[in-house]
Amino acid sequence: MSVAAGALVIAALASVLIGLTEAPDDPSLTVSDVQGVWSASDGGRLTVRADGSAELEKVPDPGPGCGEADSRVHTGPANWVFDTFPDESPGIRLDYPGVATGQTCSVYLSISISDEYGTKGFLPHNADQWYVRGTTHPH
Repeated sequence: MSVAAGALVIAALASVLIGLTEAPDDPSLTVSDVQGVWSASDGGRLTVRADGSAELEKVPDPGPGCGEADSRVHTGPANWVFDTFPDESPGIRLDYPGVATGQTCSVYLSISISDEYGTKGFLPHNADQWYVRGTTHPH
């Protein structure tokens, strides 16, 4: 191996190690960042409680067997945990039993917090609607 090739390998390894030790760009979320009522202009609501429980209302389902029989939305109890949908901002995953099959269904709320826009989120499987934390959605 030439000296140049050896130096290139060492530089690549150093870059990987630095990348692993750097702090992420997005700060970690806390319970106080996510608890509360999140609503969308289409009538969807997520009530997220500090104890890990949640209530979903008119939330678009993520797939077959996860919504109510006569619509493509879900209303009912859920549990939540901190999780990140691939290629999205940190957020929470809400799990609930599918009405039709009893399978565990999940929706993700990807959350953005900024000084300019405040705290808001969206469901990656239905990114058309923004969810805003508060008792009502601003129109």
